[in-house]
Amino acid sequence: MGATRAWCTLIGALLLQLCTVGCVSSFGIFQDFYSTKWLIHSSASDISWIGSMQLFLDLGLGIIGGKLYDAGYCRSTLLVGSLLFSFCSFMLSLAKENQYYQVFLSQGLGMGLGIALIYIPTCTLVAQHFKSRKAFAMGLLVSSSPLGGLMLTIMQNRLIHSNVGFQWGVRASAFLATGCLAVGNLLITIPPKSPPQPGHQADKGARLRDWPFSLTLIGGFVAQLGTFFPVFYVQLFARDHGISSDLAFYSLAILNVAGAVGRIIPNYLADILGAINMLIVCFLCSGLVGFAMLACDHVVGLVLFCIFYGFFFNGVISLYLPAAITLAPREGDLGTTLGIAIVPVGVASLIGNPVIGAILGPKLIWWKGVTFASVSLIASAFFQAAAQIIHVRRSRKVPAPSTIS
Repeated sequence: MGATRAWCTLIGALLLQLCTVGCVSSFGIFQDFYSTKWLIHSSASDISWIGSMQLFLDLGLGIIGGKLYDAGYCRSTLLVGSLLFSFCSFMLSLAKENQYYQVFLSQGLGMGLGIALIYIPTCTLVAQHFKSRKAFAMGLLVSSSPLGGLMLTIMQNRLIHSNVGFQWGVRASAFLATGCLAVGNLLITIPPKSPPQPGHQADKGARLRDWPFSLTLIGGFVAQLGTFFPVFYVQLFARDHGISSDLAFYSLAILNVAGAVGRIIPNYLADILGAINMLIVCFLCSGLVGFAMLACDHVVGLVLFCIFYGFFFNGVISLYLPAAITLAPREGDLGTTLGIAIVPVGVASLIGNPVIGAILGPKLIWWKGVTFASVSLIASAFFQAAAQIIHVRRSRKVPAPSTIS
Protein backbone atom coordinates (compact mmCIF):
# COMPACT_ATOMS: atom_id res chain seq x y z
CA MET A 1 0.00 0.00 0.00
CA GLY A 2 2.87 2.36 0.82
CA ALA A 3 4.47 1.77 -2.57
CA THR A 4 1.16 2.41 -4.35
CA ARG A 5 0.68 5.67 -2.50
CA ALA A 6 4.24 6.72 -3.26
CA TRP A 7 3.88 6.10 -7.00
CA CYS A 8 0.44 7.75 -7.14
CA THR A 9 1.90 10.75 -5.34
CA LEU A 10 4.77 10.86 -7.83
CA ILE A 11 2.31 10.80 -10.75
CA GLY A 12 0.16 13.48 -9.13
CA ALA A 13 3.15 15.70 -8.37
CA LEU A 14 4.37 15.17 -11.94
CA LEU A 15 1.03 16.39 -13.31
CA LEU A 16 1.16 19.45 -11.05
CA GLN A 17 4.65 20.36 -12.25
CA LEU A 18 3.92 19.41 -15.88
CA CYS A 19 1.57 22.31 -16.47
CA THR A 20 3.09 24.85 -14.06
CA VAL A 21 6.87 24.52 -14.05
CA GLY A 22 6.58 23.31 -17.64
CA CYS A 23 5.29 26.72 -18.71
CA VAL A 24 8.60 28.25 -17.60
CA SER A 25 10.45 25.86 -19.93
CA SER A 26 8.30 27.03 -22.82
CA PHE A 27 8.79 30.76 -22.26
CA GLY A 28 11.15 30.94 -25.25
CA ILE A 29 8.16 30.92 -27.61
CA PHE A 30 6.70 33.92 -25.79
CA GLN A 31 10.07 35.70 -25.83
CA ASP A 32 10.06 35.31 -29.61
CA PHE A 33 6.36 36.09 -30.10
CA TYR A 34 6.31 39.12 -27.80
CA SER A 35 9.53 40.52 -29.33
CA THR A 36 8.30 40.26 -32.92
CA LYS A 37 4.51 40.64 -32.77
CA TRP A 38 2.68 41.20 -29.48
CA LEU A 39 4.90 43.57 -27.45
CA ILE A 40 6.97 45.17 -30.18
CA HIS A 41 7.41 48.41 -28.23
CA SER A 42 9.25 46.53 -25.44
CA SER A 43 12.91 45.52 -25.57
CA ALA A 44 14.18 41.94 -25.35
CA SER A 45 15.44 42.71 -21.85
CA ASP A 46 12.03 44.06 -20.78
CA ILE A 47 10.25 40.99 -22.13
CA SER A 48 12.69 38.60 -20.47
CA TRP A 49 11.69 40.14 -17.13
CA ILE A 50 8.33 38.37 -17.52
CA GLY A 51 9.90 34.91 -17.69
CA SER A 52 12.52 35.86 -15.11
CA MET A 53 9.82 36.93 -12.66
CA GLN A 54 8.15 33.54 -13.10
CA LEU A 55 11.43 31.82 -12.37
CA PHE A 56 12.21 34.09 -9.40
CA LEU A 57 8.85 33.53 -7.74
CA ASP A 58 8.96 29.80 -8.50
CA LEU A 59 12.38 29.42 -6.90
CA GLY A 60 12.96 32.51 -4.77
CA LEU A 61 9.73 32.03 -2.81
CA GLY A 62 10.30 28.29 -2.54
CA ILE A 63 11.15 28.74 1.14
CA ILE A 64 7.56 29.85 1.78
CA GLY A 65 6.19 26.71 0.14
CA GLY A 66 8.71 24.66 2.12
CA LYS A 67 7.76 26.24 5.45
CA LEU A 68 4.05 25.76 4.74
CA TYR A 69 4.76 22.11 3.96
CA ASP A 70 6.67 21.62 7.22
CA ALA A 71 3.86 23.37 9.11
CA GLY A 72 1.36 20.78 7.85
CA TYR A 73 -0.38 22.87 5.19
CA CYS A 74 0.80 20.94 2.14
CA ARG A 75 -2.58 20.12 0.62
CA SER A 76 -4.08 23.58 1.12
CA THR A 77 -0.88 25.16 -0.25
CA LEU A 78 -1.10 23.05 -3.40
CA LEU A 79 -4.79 23.85 -3.83
CA VAL A 80 -4.24 27.60 -3.49
CA GLY A 81 -1.29 27.46 -5.89
CA SER A 82 -3.33 25.48 -8.41
CA LEU A 83 -6.29 27.87 -8.29
CA LEU A 84 -4.03 30.93 -8.60
CA PHE A 85 -2.11 29.50 -11.55
CA SER A 86 -5.29 28.47 -13.37
CA PHE A 87 -6.96 31.86 -12.80
CA CYS A 88 -3.95 33.85 -13.98
CA SER A 89 -3.56 31.63 -17.05
CA PHE A 90 -7.04 32.64 -18.16
CA MET A 91 -6.31 36.27 -17.30
CA LEU A 92 -3.26 36.17 -19.61
CA SER A 93 -5.59 35.34 -22.49
CA LEU A 94 -7.34 38.68 -21.88
CA ALA A 95 -4.14 40.73 -22.15
CA LYS A 96 -4.20 43.27 -24.98
CA GLU A 97 -1.53 43.80 -27.61
CA ASN A 98 1.32 46.14 -26.52
CA GLN A 99 -0.04 46.26 -22.96
CA TYR A 100 3.13 45.10 -21.22
CA TYR A 101 1.82 45.52 -17.67
CA GLN A 102 -1.13 43.20 -18.32
CA VAL A 103 1.16 40.41 -19.53
CA PHE A 104 3.62 41.00 -16.70
CA LEU A 105 0.97 40.91 -13.96
CA SER A 106 -0.78 37.77 -15.20
CA GLN A 107 2.09 35.71 -16.63
CA GLY A 108 5.05 36.94 -14.63
CA LEU A 109 3.57 37.75 -11.23
CA GLY A 110 0.34 35.77 -10.93
CA MET A 111 1.37 32.51 -12.59
CA GLY A 112 4.78 32.78 -10.91
CA LEU A 113 3.17 32.95 -7.46
CA GLY A 114 1.07 29.90 -8.28
CA ILE A 115 4.16 27.94 -9.31
CA ALA A 116 5.95 29.04 -6.11
CA LEU A 117 3.27 27.33 -4.01
CA ILE A 118 3.53 24.10 -6.00
CA TYR A 119 7.20 23.45 -6.83
CA ILE A 120 8.92 22.90 -3.46
CA PRO A 121 5.95 21.15 -1.76
CA THR A 122 5.73 18.61 -4.62
CA CYS A 123 9.50 18.02 -4.55
CA THR A 124 9.35 17.54 -0.77
CA LEU A 125 6.42 15.14 -1.08
CA VAL A 126 8.31 12.87 -3.45
CA ALA A 127 11.52 13.07 -1.40
CA GLN A 128 9.64 11.92 1.71
CA HIS A 129 7.74 9.12 -0.02
CA PHE A 130 10.91 7.57 -1.50
CA LYS A 131 13.51 6.57 1.08
CA SER A 132 15.71 4.71 -1.42
CA ARG A 133 16.32 5.71 -5.04
CA LYS A 134 15.47 9.24 -3.94
CA ALA A 135 17.52 10.96 -6.66
CA PHE A 136 15.95 8.79 -9.38
CA ALA A 137 12.41 9.51 -8.12
CA MET A 138 13.11 13.23 -8.01
CA GLY A 139 14.61 13.00 -11.50
CA LEU A 140 11.37 11.46 -12.76
CA LEU A 141 9.42 14.24 -11.08
CA VAL A 142 11.40 17.15 -12.48
CA SER A 143 11.40 15.57 -15.94
CA SER A 144 7.83 16.88 -16.03
CA SER A 145 9.16 20.39 -16.64
CA PRO A 146 10.82 19.72 -20.02
CA LEU A 147 7.96 17.38 -20.96
CA GLY A 148 5.51 20.15 -20.16
CA GLY A 149 7.73 22.58 -22.03
CA LEU A 150 7.73 20.26 -25.05
CA MET A 151 3.96 19.90 -25.02
CA LEU A 152 3.30 23.61 -24.53
CA THR A 153 5.96 24.69 -27.02
CA ILE A 154 4.45 22.69 -29.89
CA MET A 155 0.92 23.54 -28.85
CA GLN A 156 1.48 27.28 -28.47
CA ASN A 157 3.64 27.67 -31.57
CA ARG A 158 0.94 26.03 -33.66
CA LEU A 159 -1.93 27.96 -32.09
CA ILE A 160 -0.68 31.51 -31.57
CA HIS A 161 0.95 31.68 -35.01
CA SER A 162 -2.21 30.41 -36.73
CA ASN A 163 -5.75 31.70 -37.17
CA VAL A 164 -6.48 30.65 -33.58
CA GLY A 165 -4.31 33.50 -32.33
CA PHE A 166 -2.71 34.43 -29.04
CA GLN A 167 -5.78 34.71 -26.85
CA TRP A 168 -7.45 31.40 -27.69
CA GLY A 169 -4.07 29.67 -27.83
CA VAL A 170 -3.42 30.74 -24.25
CA ARG A 171 -6.93 29.69 -23.21
CA ALA A 172 -6.35 26.22 -24.63
CA SER A 173 -3.27 25.89 -22.44
CA ALA A 174 -5.22 27.20 -19.45
CA PHE A 175 -7.94 24.56 -19.88
CA LEU A 176 -5.29 21.84 -20.18
CA ALA A 177 -3.49 23.11 -17.07
CA THR A 178 -6.72 23.18 -15.06
CA GLY A 179 -7.39 19.53 -15.88
CA CYS A 180 -3.85 18.44 -14.95
CA LEU A 181 -3.99 20.39 -11.68
CA ALA A 182 -7.33 18.84 -10.69
CA VAL A 183 -6.19 15.26 -11.31
CA GLY A 184 -2.79 15.87 -9.71
CA ASN A 185 -4.29 17.14 -6.46
CA LEU A 186 -6.53 14.09 -6.26
CA LEU A 187 -3.64 11.62 -6.67
CA ILE A 188 -1.24 12.90 -4.00
CA THR A 189 -1.04 11.52 -0.48
CA ILE A 190 0.45 13.60 2.34
CA PRO A 191 2.79 11.54 4.57
CA PRO A 192 2.63 11.92 8.37
CA LYS A 193 4.69 14.77 9.74
CA SER A 194 8.12 13.69 11.02
CA PRO A 195 8.73 14.19 14.77
CA PRO A 196 11.05 17.08 15.62
CA GLN A 197 14.74 16.20 15.97
CA PRO A 198 16.53 16.82 19.29
CA GLY A 199 18.12 20.25 19.34
CA HIS A 200 16.64 21.07 15.96
CA GLN A 201 14.96 24.33 16.95
CA ALA A 202 18.09 25.64 18.64
CA ASP A 203 20.28 25.74 15.56
CA LYS A 204 18.28 26.92 12.57
CA GLY A 205 21.27 28.70 11.04
CA ALA A 206 23.45 25.59 10.92
CA ARG A 207 22.87 25.08 7.18
CA LEU A 208 24.19 28.49 6.16
CA ARG A 209 27.23 28.14 8.42
CA ASP A 210 28.10 24.82 6.80
CA TRP A 211 30.68 25.40 4.04
CA PRO A 212 29.75 22.55 1.66
CA PHE A 213 26.07 23.50 1.79
CA SER A 214 26.82 27.23 1.40
CA LEU A 215 29.19 26.63 -1.53
CA THR A 216 26.46 24.60 -3.21
CA LEU A 217 24.08 27.55 -2.84
CA ILE A 218 26.71 29.91 -4.30
CA GLY A 219 27.27 27.52 -7.22
CA GLY A 220 23.54 27.33 -7.84
CA PHE A 221 23.30 31.13 -7.88
CA VAL A 222 26.19 31.60 -10.31
CA ALA A 223 24.96 28.83 -12.64
CA GLN A 224 21.42 30.17 -12.76
CA LEU A 225 22.66 33.51 -14.04
CA GLY A 226 23.26 31.82 -17.39
CA THR A 227 21.43 28.49 -17.34
CA PHE A 228 18.18 29.62 -18.96
CA PHE A 229 19.75 31.84 -21.61
CA PRO A 230 19.31 29.27 -24.45
CA VAL A 231 15.84 28.34 -23.20
CA PHE A 232 14.66 31.94 -23.45
CA TYR A 233 16.58 32.88 -26.59
CA VAL A 234 17.26 29.81 -28.79
CA GLN A 235 14.11 30.27 -30.90
CA LEU A 236 14.86 33.96 -31.44
CA PHE A 237 18.52 33.07 -32.14
CA ALA A 238 17.51 30.56 -34.82
CA ARG A 239 15.20 33.00 -36.58
CA ASP A 240 17.80 35.74 -36.37
CA HIS A 241 20.31 33.46 -38.14
CA GLY A 242 18.06 32.68 -41.09
CA ILE A 243 16.92 29.22 -40.04
CA SER A 244 13.42 28.40 -41.27
CA SER A 245 10.54 29.33 -39.00
CA ASP A 246 9.32 25.72 -38.79
CA LEU A 247 12.65 24.45 -37.44
CA ALA A 248 13.07 27.53 -35.24
CA PHE A 249 9.68 26.76 -33.68
CA TYR A 250 10.79 23.20 -32.94
CA SER A 251 14.24 24.13 -31.57
CA LEU A 252 12.83 24.66 -28.09
CA ALA A 253 10.82 21.43 -28.39
CA ILE A 254 14.01 19.50 -29.26
CA LEU A 255 15.77 21.05 -26.28
CA ASN A 256 12.92 19.96 -24.01
CA VAL A 257 12.88 16.39 -25.36
CA ALA A 258 16.58 16.06 -24.61
CA GLY A 259 15.93 17.73 -21.26
CA ALA A 260 13.43 15.10 -20.21
CA VAL A 261 16.09 12.42 -20.73
CA GLY A 262 18.66 14.65 -19.03
CA ARG A 263 16.57 14.82 -15.88
CA ILE A 264 16.29 11.04 -15.57
CA ILE A 265 19.59 9.42 -16.63
CA PRO A 266 21.95 11.64 -14.57
CA ASN A 267 19.71 11.14 -11.52
CA TYR A 268 19.73 7.38 -12.03
CA LEU A 269 23.53 7.49 -12.12
CA ALA A 270 23.55 9.80 -9.09
CA ASP A 271 22.19 7.01 -6.89
CA ILE A 272 25.28 5.02 -7.91
CA LEU A 273 28.05 7.61 -8.37
CA GLY A 274 26.78 10.34 -6.05
CA ALA A 275 24.58 13.36 -6.75
CA ILE A 276 27.39 15.85 -6.14
CA ASN A 277 29.79 14.15 -8.57
CA MET A 278 27.16 14.01 -11.31
CA LEU A 279 26.23 17.66 -10.69
CA ILE A 280 29.85 18.74 -11.22
CA VAL A 281 29.97 16.83 -14.53
CA CYS A 282 26.72 18.42 -15.73
CA PHE A 283 27.91 21.91 -14.75
CA LEU A 284 31.09 21.51 -16.80
CA CYS A 285 29.43 19.93 -19.81
CA SER A 286 26.64 22.53 -19.90
CA GLY A 287 29.17 25.36 -19.91
CA LEU A 288 31.32 23.81 -22.61
CA VAL A 289 28.35 22.92 -24.82
CA GLY A 290 26.96 26.43 -24.28
CA PHE A 291 29.82 27.92 -26.33
CA ALA A 292 28.68 25.77 -29.28
CA MET A 293 25.60 27.96 -29.64
CA LEU A 294 27.80 30.42 -31.54
CA ALA A 295 28.18 27.83 -34.33
CA CYS A 296 24.46 27.11 -34.64
CA ASP A 297 23.81 29.16 -37.76
CA HIS A 298 22.76 26.06 -39.73
CA VAL A 299 20.23 23.29 -39.22
CA VAL A 300 22.55 20.47 -38.11
CA GLY A 301 24.41 22.64 -35.64
CA LEU A 302 21.19 23.95 -34.10
CA VAL A 303 19.70 20.48 -33.64
CA LEU A 304 22.89 19.06 -32.10
CA PHE A 305 23.21 22.02 -29.76
CA CYS A 306 19.60 21.69 -28.57
CA ILE A 307 20.08 17.97 -27.90
CA PHE A 308 23.32 18.21 -25.94
CA TYR A 309 22.61 21.44 -24.08
CA GLY A 310 19.09 20.29 -23.25
CA PHE A 311 20.47 17.07 -21.77
CA PHE A 312 23.23 18.55 -19.60
CA PHE A 313 21.51 21.74 -18.46
CA ASN A 314 18.46 19.75 -17.33
CA GLY A 315 20.83 17.41 -15.52
CA VAL A 316 22.03 20.45 -13.57
CA ILE A 317 18.48 21.36 -12.61
CA SER A 318 17.45 17.86 -11.57
CA LEU A 319 20.61 17.17 -9.54
CA TYR A 320 20.80 20.45 -7.63
CA LEU A 321 18.23 19.58 -4.95
CA PRO A 322 19.48 16.00 -4.40
CA ALA A 323 22.99 17.45 -3.97
CA ALA A 324 21.65 19.99 -1.48
CA ILE A 325 19.89 17.20 0.44
CA THR A 326 23.15 15.23 0.54
CA LEU A 327 25.06 18.18 2.00
CA ALA A 328 22.35 19.49 4.35
CA PRO A 329 23.90 19.31 7.85
CA ARG A 330 20.80 18.45 9.88
CA GLU A 331 17.74 16.22 9.73
CA GLY A 332 14.19 17.38 10.11
CA ASP A 333 12.50 20.14 8.15
CA LEU A 334 13.09 18.92 4.61
CA GLY A 335 10.71 21.43 3.04
CA THR A 336 12.46 24.39 4.65
CA THR A 337 15.89 23.05 3.70
CA LEU A 338 14.88 22.69 0.05
CA GLY A 339 13.31 26.12 0.20
CA ILE A 340 16.54 27.66 1.50
CA ALA A 341 18.55 25.86 -1.18
CA ILE A 342 16.37 27.20 -3.97
CA VAL A 343 16.28 30.88 -2.86
CA PRO A 344 19.66 31.92 -4.39
CA VAL A 345 18.70 30.16 -7.61
CA GLY A 346 15.49 32.19 -7.65
CA VAL A 347 17.32 35.47 -7.13
CA ALA A 348 19.68 34.63 -10.00
CA SER A 349 16.67 33.74 -12.15
CA LEU A 350 15.24 37.20 -11.57
CA ILE A 351 18.33 39.09 -12.68
CA GLY A 352 20.15 36.65 -15.00
CA ASN A 353 18.15 36.82 -18.21
CA PRO A 354 17.42 40.57 -18.08
CA VAL A 355 21.15 41.13 -17.55
CA ILE A 356 21.92 38.94 -20.55
CA GLY A 357 19.21 40.75 -22.52
CA ALA A 358 20.96 44.01 -21.73
CA ILE A 359 24.34 42.46 -22.67
CA LEU A 360 22.89 41.37 -26.02
CA GLY A 361 21.61 44.90 -26.64
CA PRO A 362 19.12 45.98 -29.31
CA LYS A 363 21.42 44.66 -32.05
CA LEU A 364 21.54 41.16 -30.46
CA ILE A 365 25.31 40.65 -30.18
CA TRP A 366 25.05 36.93 -29.48
CA TRP A 367 28.66 36.10 -28.57
CA LYS A 368 28.46 38.31 -25.50
CA GLY A 369 25.39 36.54 -24.12
CA VAL A 370 26.74 33.08 -24.93
CA THR A 371 30.07 33.82 -23.22
CA PHE A 372 28.44 35.19 -20.07
CA ALA A 373 26.08 32.21 -19.76
CA SER A 374 28.73 29.55 -20.44
CA VAL A 375 31.33 31.01 -18.09
CA SER A 376 28.71 31.14 -15.32
CA LEU A 377 28.09 27.40 -15.63
CA ILE A 378 31.77 26.48 -15.73
CA ALA A 379 32.49 28.65 -12.66
CA SER A 380 29.73 26.82 -10.77
CA ALA A 381 31.51 23.50 -11.34
CA PHE A 382 34.47 24.83 -9.35
CA PHE A 383 32.27 25.95 -6.46
CA GLN A 384 30.62 22.54 -6.36
CA ALA A 385 33.96 20.74 -6.57
CA ALA A 386 35.20 22.76 -3.59
CA ALA A 387 32.06 21.79 -1.66
CA GLN A 388 32.66 18.12 -2.45
CA ILE A 389 36.32 18.25 -1.40
CA ILE A 390 35.46 19.80 1.98
CA HIS A 391 32.59 17.36 2.47
CA VAL A 392 34.78 14.32 1.73
CA ARG A 393 37.65 15.48 3.94
CA ARG A 394 35.32 16.19 6.83
CA SER A 395 33.65 12.81 6.42
CA ARG A 396 37.02 11.08 6.74
CA LYS A 397 37.89 12.88 9.99
CA VAL A 398 34.64 12.42 11.87
CA PRO A 399 31.54 10.23 11.50
CA ALA A 400 29.38 11.57 8.66
CA PRO A 401 26.63 13.92 9.84
CA SER A 402 23.15 12.52 9.34
CA THR A 403 21.45 13.82 6.23
CA ILE A 404 17.83 14.29 5.43
CA SER A 405 16.25 11.00 4.44
